[in-house]
Amino acid sequence: MAILPLGCSNNPVGKEMKMPMLLDTKEQAEKEAYKFDCEGAHQMGDKWMPCSMHKHNH
Repeated sequence: MAILPLGCSNNPVGKEMKMPMLLDTKEQAEKEAYKFDCEGAHQMGDKWMPCSMHKHNH
């Protein structure tokens, strides 16, 4: 049984930088937005994600 931590760079799917992460505050999400070539943040449940709109990169 393998347990992979979130954000593991050994992810065979290779989507670690394409799927924005969930963060505790809007400010944290806004600071991470540049990594996804976007600005702002949006709420997902009780967490925040980078980018002002949810988008899926291919």
